[in-house]
Amino acid sequence: MPTKRSRISFGAATILSVLSFPPLCASESEQRPAAYEEPPVLKASDLLPTEMLSGPRYRVQEAVPTDGLLAWFTIDSDFGTLRAASPEMAKIRINEIGALEQLESFETSDLAKDGFKRSAKELGDNLSHLIDEPEETLKGVPDGIGRFFKRTYRAAKTGVQTVQDRRTGPEEGGAVVAGPGANLPGAPVEPEQAPPDMSTAEESARLAGKTTADIFGYSTQRREIAKQLRVDPYTSNPVLAKRLDEVAWSGFSGGLGVTALKALAPGSALVSVTSSASNWVWDTPPGDLRVWNEQTLLGLGADQDSVDRFLRHPWYTLTLRTRLVKSLNALQGVADRNSILPLALSVTSFDQARFVVESTEMLSEIHGSIVPIGRLTADPTVAGWTANGLIVPAPVDAMSWTPMLYNFAHRPDLSVVERTIYIRGGATELAQTQLAALGWRLRPWTGALDTGAETR
Repeated sequence: MPTKRSRISFGAATILSVLSFPPLCASESEQRPAAYEEPPVLKASDLLPTEMLSGPRYRVQEAVPTDGLLAWFTIDSDFGTLRAASPEMAKIRINEIGALEQLESFETSDLAKDGFKRSAKELGDNLSHLIDEPEETLKGVPDGIGRFFKRTYRAAKTGVQTVQDRRTGPEEGGAVVAGPGANLPGAPVEPEQAPPDMSTAEESARLAGKTTADIFGYSTQRREIAKQLRVDPYTSNPVLAKRLDEVAWSGFSGGLGVTALKALAPGSALVSVTSSASNWVWDTPPGDLRVWNEQTLLGLGADQDSVDRFLRHPWYTLTLRTRLVKSLNALQGVADRNSILPLALSVTSFDQARFVVESTEMLSEIHGSIVPIGRLTADPTVAGWTANGLIVPAPVDAMSWTPMLYNFAHRPDLSVVERTIYIRGGATELAQTQLAALGWRLRPWTGALDTGAETR
């Protein structure tokens, strides 16, 4: 069989070079209809700035496989091998490697070592003061006692429900529910690691301790450090999350502040990633974000059980949750905004959760600047109905004519006069031809994700 070839166009006009693929074996070719194509393997050097392809502590593999919609980067680093779906996520992970390098330098400094030594004693004194004189201590909380209890109540409720989810499993009332989200782009490539065995009492105590620590500035310290490093304080990168915890703990309880870290991690030493976080993620206390998310979703007509599930869903970081709620809130006047929750609750990976969030962000920007959306729908993906037809936001990198795209394009319930897909990346010539033949219009989308609008 001759070698298969595929060409993919990105944005409005850029055409990448023709890519070759290995021949298929006879059994594979017999099973795949001739109309389908093999998703291309792209080059990292065509998708990322040259200066981001490698650094002292990492290297991006040149081959970037695609799955028909998303481009999958592999980044080999001194902190482990990282995978990233999309150039945008690859840039975020590369920036996090720079942050890890700076945190590593800080942790080995004499100043940090002194902070770690003092942290246990300082924290013990603070917690003792809270236990002995709770009323006096709480009077010193700047946000006021009422706001404090709103934060801690929401955090405690979510914490207890999360512990119960881990003990019973998602099929018995947990946060993840069956639904169309499991079929979205970004399906998990390997099963989720089971959490370590921990008693409900032990984990509840740990959650309570973290909430108490927030009173004395732990959360603020952690967000300030993340802001200086220009990374998401609620990152899904477990290595970075652990390092932020360690440095923040030593900083706030050992009395270091962030000035020492600023001297060791100048902003110019890190990659600028404007889409990864906005000021609200650094400047707003996490308790306020959780309360705002809950109140906003309830105001949109969502039921309390769905809101509780969403606020503890394992694949949404606090940043992703807030971005989704902000986007839904921005879709002013659009009907059925709460219909997004069944889709959101049924995702089975971080990348699927990110797909839901970015699709909703795209739709809210389209609604605000291109065409008014009348009604939201979320089956099989996020889409909006206008006065003339259907708009589907597609935060994808490389669209190929695969069975998944074929089935979507032929859905009878999406057969309307005007059907438009706003695509962030590109599509192969075959995908463009087949979609056009079925009446679908492809439009490039270059808007910015996460506008950073006020959440309160």
